[in-house]
Amino acid sequence: MDIFKSCVDRQNRIDKVVNILDSDEVTIKNQLVKDRIINPAHYVVMLGETSSGKSALINSIFDRKILVESVRPTTGVVTEVVIDEKEEESLIAISDDLTREVIDEDRFAALTTKPIGNLMRLKYVGRSKNKKYNGIRIFDTPGYGSLIEKHEEVLKEFIPESDFIIYVVSYKTGVGEDDFQFLKYVGEIINKNVEVVLAVNMCPENTDETNKRICEIKKAVSECLHIDTKVFLIESSSEKNPATDELWDYIYKRVTDPSKEEELAEVLKSYQDYVLRECNIKINSKIADIESAKVSTGEKVDVIKEFLDEKKNILDSIENGFVKIKLQAIRLIGKFDLKIKEDVKKYIYDESKWTMKEETFNLMQHYYVPKLTNEETDNLNSYIEDEIIALDREIEKLLSAEIIKLEENVKKNNSLYSEVIEEIIEKHRGDIIKQATGEMFRRAENGLGESKNLKKLLNAFERVSYGDTNNNLNHVLKTIKAASVKGITESLSVFTDSIFFLYDSLTWQKKIEEISMTAVDKWASNIDEAVRRYLDKMKEANMEQVRALFYDLSKEFKNNKKELEDISSEELTRLKTEIDFLLNKCLLINLKK
Repeated sequence: MDIFKSCVDRQNRIDKVVNILDSDEVTIKNQLVKDRIINPAHYVVMLGETSSGKSALINSIFDRKILVESVRPTTGVVTEVVIDEKEEESLIAISDDLTREVIDEDRFAALTTKPIGNLMRLKYVGRSKNKKYNGIRIFDTPGYGSLIEKHEEVLKEFIPESDFIIYVVSYKTGVGEDDFQFLKYVGEIINKNVEVVLAVNMCPENTDETNKRICEIKKAVSECLHIDTKVFLIESSSEKNPATDELWDYIYKRVTDPSKEEELAEVLKSYQDYVLRECNIKINSKIADIESAKVSTGEKVDVIKEFLDEKKNILDSIENGFVKIKLQAIRLIGKFDLKIKEDVKKYIYDESKWTMKEETFNLMQHYYVPKLTNEETDNLNSYIEDEIIALDREIEKLLSAEIIKLEENVKKNNSLYSEVIEEIIEKHRGDIIKQATGEMFRRAENGLGESKNLKKLLNAFERVSYGDTNNNLNHVLKTIKAASVKGITESLSVFTDSIFFLYDSLTWQKKIEEISMTAVDKWASNIDEAVRRYLDKMKEANMEQVRALFYDLSKEFKNNKKELEDISSEELTRLKTEIDFLLNKCLLINLKK
């Protein structure tokens, strides 16, 4: 049986439960899940330098050019291309506030090349030349050299969440300096489950992988990414459209590989499980309300008051912990900066080592400065990792102690709510996928009926994948490492631009020292900015998780809930049995096996 068909069948049964409950909150969440279940999608991200031909490769899937092509830079914004055989063609502009506007072709083309200030990304939905590509989502991205900071931030989210990355290099230009910078950055931030393929575009006729230029490109890309990449040679010219069938057939084959489909199916099932558990919490809470009708509102609130009073203490502990880590990390960067500079000076002025200024210059550029900065970045990451793990244990200990007291208090004073408490805590303490799903829906808790919030929620849903969540420790460490690599690779241009000074100066050691100090300062600036930004993001994500737990618990102890009022106890019990069956029978996975 088709693994996604069984998922749809399961969704139909979930829909019946949700319709009977008629809870606005659960209904909206379920609709988002349902949309994703009906249209399971795979993410392919196109990366490469400006004018490498990414847009042309995407256009080759369609009967006409949907993206602007030119020898000049054409993509100034991330453009999402969705292949959907069931939908009519549509072109959409998505703004910073995540509002969406349907636009015409002329406006779409204009925004592709010259995006306005509040534009986050463009989206095209249409049918391809070959129906088998249905369901693939492709993200066309600006070349690294033309990236502005806002779009670089978007890429930091898309890259780890993609199923595949197609890195496009022009045969004529090869791997340039911007490519080296970008590839090293991607190599640090990429997740291990993301496959990267290399497309060498605009190859001369009859070029094969033994070609010297192709060998150079493949070697450079593999060394930057630390992995071997499959290569596709694309023949094209201004007179001839690119021959991309082999590339896209391979992507289609890999996307539809059973292991990939099972991975995606597991994620879709986790979305369904989340909705079912939300239903179960609502039902158990209502049953407890009915059976404890004699308990006054004051008595009910008193049961959980002691726990709610601890929220501020726990949030303060997170705030203070992250402030301490950030301040110490910034001090370490300053310390490492001075240490690296001292070591660099020793190398430069050690006359027993150097006999030629060119040799000193090259070793500083390609070996010593990158080596020293990489070592200190690893030391910084080790400190951050150890401290955040320790803080996480401290917060977990605080929360666990309060949760144990809460559970004991509920059992003693109002045991009917024990199951509700357990389910809410389980929802917030799940594995990575459960946590990601909870984060995805959390934004909808306030202002649920507003269209703007629904669009934000929809956008968050579209972007959740089966990779690490955006704010976890692993992502922060990767981002800091990537910032370090970016800072040093950008600094290589400082050396390159300054080499002519060596031939006009008698004080070549002083000049190399100045260039090296500039490079180290660039590294320190990049990594300092990354530490500040991403530790703050991680702090906010952790605080939001704690707030969400307290919110969910307090919400279910209110006596003024109007939900499920028209459903009898017998019907609630029947629905509870149905949910238990859907959760524990694991229809999707069992039917596949």
